[in-house]
Amino acid sequence: MRHSARFLIVLSLTALLCLVAADPPDPSLKSATTPPKSPIIGAWLRSGSRDPLRQLVVILATHVHAYNEVSAFSYTVEANGSLTANDPVNDAVLIDLARNNDVRVVPTISSTWDARNIVTMLKDPKIRANHLNAILKVARSPNIDGIDIDYENLPPESRQGFTEFITSLAVLLHREGKTLSVTVPAKVRDNDGGTINSFADYAALGVAADQVRLMAYEYHGKSGGPQPNAPVWWMRQVSTYAASVIPPEKVILGIHLYAYDWGGKETPAMWWSDVQALKERYGGKETFVEKDDRGILGESTLTYSIIRSPMCPSDFYDCAPYKTEKHTVWFVDAKYVALAWQIVRDLKLGGMVMWRPGGEDPAMWDVFSQQ
Repeated sequence: MRHSARFLIVLSLTALLCLVAADPPDPSLKSATTPPKSPIIGAWLRSGSRDPLRQLVVILATHVHAYNEVSAFSYTVEANGSLTANDPVNDAVLIDLARNNDVRVVPTISSTWDARNIVTMLKDPKIRANHLNAILKVARSPNIDGIDIDYENLPPESRQGFTEFITSLAVLLHREGKTLSVTVPAKVRDNDGGTINSFADYAALGVAADQVRLMAYEYHGKSGGPQPNAPVWWMRQVSTYAASVIPPEKVILGIHLYAYDWGGKETPAMWWSDVQALKERYGGKETFVEKDDRGILGESTLTYSIIRSPMCPSDFYDCAPYKTEKHTVWFVDAKYVALAWQIVRDLKLGGMVMWRPGGEDPAMWDVFSQQ
């Protein structure tokens, strides 16, 4: 609690500093002086949930080759460009934990799914300057190593404005000796027909930022029935394209650690540990799907059934029959992580970042111990 309180006090004092006007980019300025470790083994952590934090404590205590960089979703962008801290208490604990284990702290600033605040900020010079100053206030904390920007679902017409914003932010952060990573949607060519990824100019962002994190998941989402989330062959295509227009050492492959369970009224997301609990409770068949007709797939399935009890009225003979609910889960384990890590090694990328830890296959740490 003593360390947590100290950080909150530092952050509060920093918030009282006067705003620093956002200067235009100066190409002569160099990158941050303290580079991250290589290769990066990073994690995005969901704010407001203690489970990933508890899991992180266990991981750092038991695995030498564990995370060396963590990014909690710490801040959300408001309409006027200011930032709202999502979970400052847990973040303070996380920062102490990371500092005590030589782990870099790179908080993520996100736009949520509603991009309107970001679109407005990119168009309005006053809001944009306010936003840059708000980010600088966070970054100036001695407990922060850098900033991760995760602005999603921007329209294609925001492409130039987003690039200019990232370029300006990179200059300002580098002056403070801080790094900048920018998280981008996955694509296999600059204009691959997608409306939610056209705004990300990989080449230009790779010039400005220290890291470009690829969200190489959700090739198939939860809609459309049971299917793999992110086949390895597709991840390799995404990574290969990125490394062709961005210095490979700046490219960070982002992978998913979650599963989807189809068959019920909803399609919940879950961890590997939840899948194992389902298997223990209901039985079923687990299958590793090594390949499909397009190449290495690398994900696994669990098929199981739940027999639902009938809803019976007072007259037993009017009772509905038992209903069998068939489920299919697509999930990832250590084998998938190993295949993804091989992409990092083959293409000499800067590392990997995972969304999101908390119940992953513990065997995956053996993958990183063999790097």
